[in-house]
Amino acid sequence: MPDFRYVSQNISEFILNYSARTFGQELVDVPRGRYVSLCFDDFPKSAVQTAAPMIEARGWQATWYACGAMMGQRSDEYGAMYTAQDLKSLSAKGHEIGCHTYSHQSAQDLSKAELIEDCLRNGLFFKRYGIAPPRSFAFPFGAANLSAKSTIAETYTAARGVYPGTNTDKMDIRMLMATALQDDQGGIDRALTELENLTDEGSWLIIFTHDVETHHSPWGVSPEDYETVLKAVEASGAEVITVTDMIKKVRPERSGAINVKRA
Repeated sequence: MPDFRYVSQNISEFILNYSARTFGQELVDVPRGRYVSLCFDDFPKSAVQTAAPMIEARGWQATWYACGAMMGQRSDEYGAMYTAQDLKSLSAKGHEIGCHTYSHQSAQDLSKAELIEDCLRNGLFFKRYGIAPPRSFAFPFGAANLSAKSTIAETYTAARGVYPGTNTDKMDIRMLMATALQDDQGGIDRALTELENLTDEGSWLIIFTHDVETHHSPWGVSPEDYETVLKAVEASGAEVITVTDMIKKVRPERSGAINVKRA
């Protein structure tokens, strides 16, 4: 017999996520041209050691969404997580450090005050290590509701979800689409197809992953597959750009860091 509590919870989460994607939008035009942003969530040490040099060798920078509570920890899924030196080194090399909350809790489970407090804590954490105030945000698990979406829009220039696809025409900068490289999203094939379909009419593909290692987690990718993706990015002729730098193109009035205020 099915667990109806589990089914009910999944249906509820689907409705909340669908509502967050569909309503409370802040639509802006995607500028003409082909654009790609490379992102890492959480983020594991392997991504810093393996993927960052591959990106930097091409003269590119990525956006790294960090949770303060994960620094220096060891994850059952990802192994060793990033260190303070990783944060400083990436920032010094021009990479963007974005906010992923401090505790990595689903925004659907937090009140407005709790979400603001958690983001404020992450901002103070960054400040402690000399990292600029984060301008962009990624929802943990891609989970949001209308309240969370509105709250984040008050404090960050843009927010990213996990709904796959390319941002084209009118895009919602409160819930940007992003394509994962993980196995349950089809591995790298979806990203490779999206890259082939970029057009000069205006298309922005955000590609994200977690760990990058040979024996990677279900949410990560192998170094070989990541290299395949980077070669496809090169072949696409797209401009590789951080999330915030892309927002500067479309909403220059929101390009500055916005302070997180206590509720």
